[in-house]
Amino acid sequence: MNNPVRVVIAQILAQPSDEENELKRKLNLPLFRLDKIDKSIAPFFLRVDRNGLALHSTAEISPGELRVNFSSLRFRVNNALFKQNLLKAVGARRGRRPKILDATAGLGTDSFLLANAGCSVIAFEANPVVFALLEDGVMRYKQLGIKEEKIVSNLFLKNEDFLSTESVSNEIEVVYLDPMFPSKPKAAQAKKGMAYLQELVGKNNTDAKLFGLATDIARNRVVVKRAKKSPFMSMAKPTLSFKGGSCRFDVYLLNRATLPRIDS
Repeated sequence: MNNPVRVVIAQILAQPSDEENELKRKLNLPLFRLDKIDKSIAPFFLRVDRNGLALHSTAEISPGELRVNFSSLRFRVNNALFKQNLLKAVGARRGRRPKILDATAGLGTDSFLLANAGCSVIAFEANPVVFALLEDGVMRYKQLGIKEEKIVSNLFLKNEDFLSTESVSNEIEVVYLDPMFPSKPKAAQAKKGMAYLQELVGKNNTDAKLFGLATDIARNRVVVKRAKKSPFMSMAKPTLSFKGGSCRFDVYLLNRATLPRIDS
């Protein structure tokens, strides 16, 4: 039996636009007239409009569209970025910007924040629909101006499964892992992106493989983002952890002799 289609592409007018046809070609997904799309067709659909690409749910009660909008991160970027736990965990500070590989980029929030801090980031995302949303968000942000173009020039996107990659730079200092963790029921609506990704991508059981490959590639450290009370990703205890309100960053130092001290 063929797997049911999870995502279709919405055709807005009588004839598909160039953007809709290109999306169909890249993702190998069917086009349907927007007024014909409901949950009997697929649980999700992609729509291209003047604001870019967005993912929509066909559920009767839907949390709304999901699109990558890096401009919405302006507050985090301008709010003492280098004092935030993400930057502390990867060892970034003024005068030191490590080369980072984000093995599970998703919608790219953390990769973008790292790139904004001046780090060179290779971002892997295996799911083609999620990657299309991420790529669209980067392209739209890039078009905002010279400053924005310079920021995303630090970000290199790869539509690949990190576990299947055959060639990675031997200069990667940090491998960053953000495997999806379950949302609490009350937080499901607030965490729209997480809820959509969990339903679209599904649960993976590759944590051990991800961590093993990460330790093989990283020169200095592996950083794992976890829910605040989740168990460690590895059997080994992390060297240190940075804890926030809902999540924490577990840091596994691989060669402490060459690393500067991190102030917690």
